[in-house]
Amino acid sequence: MDNTVALNKPADMPEHHNNGDVAQLRDQLSTLETFIRRRFDEISMEINATSQQIDMSEDGMAKRFGEILGVMNAISFQGDGTTPANTGVELEAVITETSKAANTILDCTDAMSALLYPEDESVWENAESREQALNILRDRMQDIVLACSFQDIAGQRIRKTLENINEIETRINDALEGMGIGEETLRTAAASGESVQSGASQDEIDALFSN
Repeated sequence: MDNTVALNKPADMPEHHNNGDVAQLRDQLSTLETFIRRRFDEISMEINATSQQIDMSEDGMAKRFGEILGVMNAISFQGDGTTPANTGVELEAVITETSKAANTILDCTDAMSALLYPEDESVWENAESREQALNILRDRMQDIVLACSFQDIAGQRIRKTLENINEIETRINDALEGMGIGEETLRTAAASGESVQSGASQDEIDALFSN
């Protein structure tokens, strides 16, 4: 006995009817395939357009982050301000040098005052002691003159700092404009912040008078 199951079409289904159903199914699948392909193309175009609008491409993002990191490095408080890579600490270096010079000048004036007004005034009556005191006074005067030379270096650092600040301002503005944040947006945000602070102060004044 043959156990093979024969897959025969129903006897009442005409051959031409079966072929028509297959052809119709193929047409529907072809239409669906075309629709899906077109839709994927539209989605791809939308994604590409959106990516361009918000500049989310890899090169654009790398450039934006590079600009931001560059600005951060320009104002970084690392190092001692003696190299171009660490110009953000120039003002800190000026403060340090000014403080050092001031301490030197004060120490020298204290030492000179102690020599000029000694507890034992007989020091100036002795020729050898007087000569030693005069030599010390000359040395302290020289130290004061050298300490005052800090203003030249400080002036150079301050001028360099002002140049860096102007450059940083330009780079920040360029980076913000590249991200779509223009000067008008910043001005509006600043005005909004001022109005909020002003409102808070006025509320405090009103509360004070109400009491």
